Amino acid sequence: MRFSANEYYALANADCISVAKSLGMQVDEGKQTTTKAVHIKHSGGLYIFPEKNNWYRHSDSRGGFPIDLVMDTLSCSKEYALEFIQKNVLVSYTPTFPSRASDFRLPVQTSPERVRAYLTKTRGIDEEIVDCLIADSLIGEDNAHHNCMFIGKDSSGAVRSCALRGTGATQFRGEVSGGNKSCSFAIAGSSDKLRVFESPIDAMSHATFSKLLGIDWKSDHRLSANGCGHTSVLRYLKEHREISSVILSLDNDQAGHTAAGTIEQKLNAEFTERKISVSRVISQRKDWNEDLMAFRAAEKSGVSVIEFLKAAYPQIERSNYSFQQYKEG
Repeated sequence: MRFSANEYYALANADCISVAKSLGMQVDEGKQTTTKAVHIKHSGGLYIFPEKNNWYRHSDSRGGFPIDLVMDTLSCSKEYALEFIQKNVLVSYTPTFPSRASDFRLPVQTSPERVRAYLTKTRGIDEEIVDCLIADSLIGEDNAHHNCMFIGKDSSGAVRSCALRGTGATQFRGEVSGGNKSCSFAIAGSSDKLRVFESPIDAMSHATFSKLLGIDWKSDHRLSANGCGHTSVLRYLKEHREISSVILSLDNDQAGHTAAGTIEQKLNAEFTERKISVSRVISQRKDWNEDLMAFRAAEKSGVSVIEFLKAAYPQIERSNYSFQQYKEG
C-alpha cells in the first residue's frame, strides 16, 4: 500500500502510547516515574516518552518512534507497520499522558438514529441485532459528532471503555480517553465458544450471517479485540470460565494472520491448566463486513445466503472459511 506524504506524516506521528496499547502492551497507569516517562509492564524495561513521542527499552538498549515499536514487536516490514498503525490507531497525534480510570467519562449521548441507519443501511447489519445491542447499552451515538459508540463493560456490567467510529465519509476511528481497553466491546453468549474479531462491526456482521443461516446469534460469545491486541481476550476468558473454545476470526490480511498467531501463543502460555482449544475461521475478503456487504449486493439479485457461502467455498478453502465450518465452527 502506498501512502501520500500527508498520510505518512500522520501515521509516523501516531501517539506512541496508543500504538503500544494496540500491540497489546500494558501501560502502567500507576508508575509514571517522571513527568516525561511512562512505564510499559512486562516489556523488559520499556518506557515511552510522550513529549517526544518515542520509546526506549533498557533490556536490549533498543528504541525509536511508533513505527519502530511496531516493527520491533511484530518483526515486520516498515510498510506493514504503517498499515498496522493505520488500521488500529487513531492517527491524529496529540501528546498525552495516560488518563486515570477516574477520568473516563462517556460522551453525552443522543437518540441513536444516525448510528442505527449507518449500521443497518451502510454496513448491512441485521436490524434486530443492532436494536438489541442499543437496548443493552452496548451501542450509542454521541451528541457532539454523531459517532458510533461501541461500549465495553466489565463482568459487573460497569462501563469501562468506549470505541468510536464515524458515521460519515471521514471513516473516523478513535476512543474515549481514560478507558480500559482490556474491557472491550463484547456480545455475551451462553455457549462455551468465544469468537474474536478485530472490530465491533465485524462481530455484528458475523452475528448477522449466523442469523441469516438460522443459527442463534446470541449463543456464542463475540468479542472485539480492539484491533490486533490480546489483552481483552485474556481478560474475557478469565471472567468467563465456561468458555473452552476460542475461534479467532481476525482480518484476512497480514496483520490479522500475525495477530492470530500471537494471540494463540498467549493463550497457550496463559492457560496451561485449563483446556482451551484455539481455531481460526476467517473471512473470504479482508474482513467480515466486506463479506456481508458482498452478500447484500448479491442478495438484491436473488442470491440466498446459503448459495452465497457455497459459491464462495471453492475459492477460499485454504482460509478455513467454508459453509460447513461456518455452521459448525
